[in-house]
Amino acid sequence: MFQPEQLSKLNDLESLVFDFIIKSPEKVQQMTIRDLASRVHVSTSTIVRLSTKLGFEGWADLKYYLKSQFREKTPEEQHYDNMLEFDLFLRRMNADTYQKRLNAAAQLIADADYTIFLGIGTSGSLSDYATKYFVNTGLRSFVISDPFQAVQVKGMGNIVAIILSVSGETTQVVNKELEFKSDGAKIISITNNEDCTVAKLADLQLSYNLVNEWSKMYPLGNLTTQLPVLAILEILSHKAIELNVKQEQAQEKKL
Repeated sequence: MFQPEQLSKLNDLESLVFDFIIKSPEKVQQMTIRDLASRVHVSTSTIVRLSTKLGFEGWADLKYYLKSQFREKTPEEQHYDNMLEFDLFLRRMNADTYQKRLNAAAQLIADADYTIFLGIGTSGSLSDYATKYFVNTGLRSFVISDPFQAVQVKGMGNIVAIILSVSGETTQVVNKELEFKSDGAKIISITNNEDCTVAKLADLQLSYNLVNEWSKMYPLGNLTTQLPVLAILEILSHKAIELNVKQEQAQEKKL
């Protein structure tokens, strides 16, 4: 439910609150933030910080997540718990802080001469889809389907590379990202968490923070839903082309 890298960031007071939440989730679901703060003898700001460190926008989002996780689930929900995670991601994505990141990424894309997509496996398929979607939107884009492929971006103008990776630790992807950076390209990463190598090397990172899901039949089969990635990519394309249209309209007015 919660990722180890998130829990490692908690201080002593936040860990105390988290311990109470884990041991008494049903009680916590009925509490206001002030009720919880009084019960565990901490400030409300401590609970807000805890919520943020766990990847939530605030206490309300954390409480919503607890209700969705601990209520009795329908057979459909039991069959695919990641749908609840995706619903939570959409709530986080609509928050002001995430929208600011999306807008900043869209501006990088709008200012670029070309957008390059890179990914391996499922992320490679999504990169191919993203390229088609961006081109259909009106943005000049292409995909690198082979991470070992040599790509010369110097002299191509302003380049933005969007790198897709669930783990953010695949060696070939990291090496290609370093190659892009050395050639002066701007990097936007889309990964499952912000503490991976790909995200740390990026100029701007977008993460979706879902619980990893693995195949029961094939241990190496990563089944973590990629619905957040599709949502991010499609939103970025629309935001970027809207910026381009506004820029063109502004230039026309000057003339």
